[in-house]
Parts: sequence; structure tokens; C-alpha cells
Amino acid sequence: MKKIDLHIHSNFSDGTRHPKDIIRETKEMGFDVISITDHDTLDGYKAGKRLARHLGLELVPGVEISTYYQSFDVHILAYFVDIHNRQLLNMLKYLQKGRILRAQKILDKLEEYGMNLKIKDVFEHVENKKVVGRPHIATAMVEKDYSTYEEAFWHYIGNDRPAYVRKPTYPPEEVIKIIKEAGGVSILAHPGVIKNDFIIPDLVDFGLNGLEIFYPLHSLYQRKNYLELAERYGLLVTGGSDYHGFAGKNE
Repeated sequence: MKKIDLHIHSNFSDGTRHPKDIIRETKEMGFDVISITDHDTLDGYKAGKRLARHLGLELVPGVEISTYYQSFDVHILAYFVDIHNRQLLNMLKYLQKGRILRAQKILDKLEEYGMNLKIKDVFEHVENKKVVGRPHIATAMVEKDYSTYEEAFWHYIGNDRPAYVRKPTYPPEEVIKIIKEAGGVSILAHPGVIKNDFIIPDLVDFGLNGLEIFYPLHSLYQRKNYLELAERYGLLVTGGSDYHGFAGKNE
């Protein structure tokens, strides 16, 4: 039986480890197949594909794309995409620019609380200078002694906190369509985290290909439920750790 992890983040988004370190370590741990699914970028895959090939580790092209549906944050995992597909790259570029604009809006809100942070302070913690997220802002806040990492989210930039700003996104039907046109498959990431299974039939109607069922935060009951849904709708079943590295924080 192959050892597989199809949901890993590197420091090209909100993880803490470089893609090459992830590849070396997963190979040493006996993995056969992995996918580096950074948020809104394929750069993690690109940075590691040559080393993975050299070590004999199958690295599946992947990306986790942020979207929003019926007031819920929904993440779509895309696998086996053509990394040169123009539509896909244009969408990712739009999402990356939106993240930068969002980060500046968050910094503007934090300034109201006496925190003098510049966007360059945040970008010091962004490996590829493209995918900026709240973990990078929290790290900059800690560096300036404005708060602890946990306090940054709990008091200021976490969901529904005073400095929270939502990311610009594409609608899920458009995301799924672009993934398909890029030759990939679309998988709903960690459905149990969304806490609204009623959106799954809609996503299937949009062309969703599968569900991430084997996920650390899913209970046995949730796994059983999602396996039944996958069978009912003819969906693929995947799994992954959502690894972010040492003390990695999920965007």
C-alpha cells in the first residue's frame, strides 16, 4: 500500500518549511506520493518538482484555492493541473493581488489600535513575495512586540475580530470550471471544517470531482458520512494532513 499525503503547505504560503525540506523529509519517512498544495500559488510545487523527481518521490501538481459560498469559507484543492494554463495562472495572480490589498486594509485597521506596521514588515516573512496571509501579519505583530501570535488572532485579525478583512475570491463554480479547463480535478478540502454539508450537492452540480475525507480533524462519524456522500454522488476520495510545519498556522 502506498503512503500518500495530498495536502501539505510550504513557506510559499502559510507553512513554515521550504518545499525542498518537505520533499526530503517525506521521502525519508517513506512516502510514495505527496502534493504541496499552497494557498493560491503553484510556486511550492515548482520549487520542489526537480528534487522530487531526483529522489523518486511522486509530487502531484497541486494548489488550494480560496473561495466563498453562502457565507462560508470554502477551499478547493486542485490536482494534476497544467501549471502553464493561462486561465488558471490569471486566477491565481488575481487572488495573490487581492491578498496584498487585503493585507494593507488589515494594517490600516491595526493602525487604529496604535500598531505602526508597514507592508514591507509583513513581506519580510513571505517567501515568494506573492501569497501574504494573516499568519505573516501576526508574525510581524509579534516581531514589533504588539502582541503574541495567539493574541494577534484572538484580539485583532481572527475571523470576526475588529481588524479582520475577507479575501477577494472567485465564486466556486468559476474555480471548479477553471480547474477542469486546466486539466485538473477539484476536491473540496476538509468539508467537516466548513460545518455545512448542504453546500456539497451545489458544488457537485458545479462540477466538483471529490471530497477530502481522510483529514486529521474529521471524526469517524464524519468520515463515514462523507464516504456515503462520495458514493452517492460518484465522487473521488482523497486525504491529507494539512501539514503546515513547526507551529505552522493555517490561513
